[in-house]
Amino acid sequence: MKTIFYILSVLVIGAAAFFSFENSKKIQNEIDVFAAKRQTKRNVERTIATTEKDLSDTKNQLETAQNLNAELIAEMENMKSREVSYNKSKEEAQVDIDEANDRLAQLAEIKAKIDKALEGVDIAWPQIPSEIKRLQELRKKKGDDLDLLNEHIAKLTKDVADKRASNARESDRLSKIRTKIARNAKVGAITSVNSTWGFVIVNLGTNNSNVTDQSKLLITRNGRLLGRLTPNSVEASQTICDLNARDINPGVRIQPGDQVTLAESSAGQ
Repeated sequence: MKTIFYILSVLVIGAAAFFSFENSKKIQNEIDVFAAKRQTKRNVERTIATTEKDLSDTKNQLETAQNLNAELIAEMENMKSREVSYNKSKEEAQVDIDEANDRLAQLAEIKAKIDKALEGVDIAWPQIPSEIKRLQELRKKKGDDLDLLNEHIAKLTKDVADKRASNARESDRLSKIRTKIARNAKVGAITSVNSTWGFVIVNLGTNNSNVTDQSKLLITRNGRLLGRLTPNSVEASQTICDLNARDINPGVRIQPGDQVTLAESSAGQ
């Protein structure tokens, strides 16, 4: 009887130790899962903070570029106005030159008639040469003014062309910044999973996203974070990523259709 009681006691103690060990394992697993999720939450919060800062910096750059673009447009319009004014002055100067040329032609015709009428007669005409000289000096002055106006117009035309080129470069830069920002938010998906070789294929590449070899990718399903991916090979329309168990939440099985996004944004310049 004592032997049976002893055996039963041993069995009870063994069963208690077994259940205690199993409960300890379950509790440790729960602690590990909690620690992993807490670390993931911290990483996501840091990523959000970094993304918000990048977005703020990009918006500031965009605002600065837009202000510069507005200034360039205003300056270009001012130069166009000055060009019109110079062209008007040029036309007025040309009218004065044409009038002077007409006056010289008239005087030459008159002088020719007088010379013909006074052939053989020794008569001085001091006023006619002085008038001709004055008109010639006026013509030279107007010609110099016209040359100066042409120089100003040439310089203004070059400045306008330079400002247009600068404006085009700024517009192209703004377009690239907008494209870069849009590609930061690009949501891709896992198209293939190879558990044997430990890799997945994501439909994000250099043509449709900002993914690089240094990027970190987040895997989600129905809004729940499943883990991270590390790019191994970035191609034009897809990226091959290593599938590391340590980067995947415990108990999660990655499958085609899971969504993939950039963990960190790239603002671009």
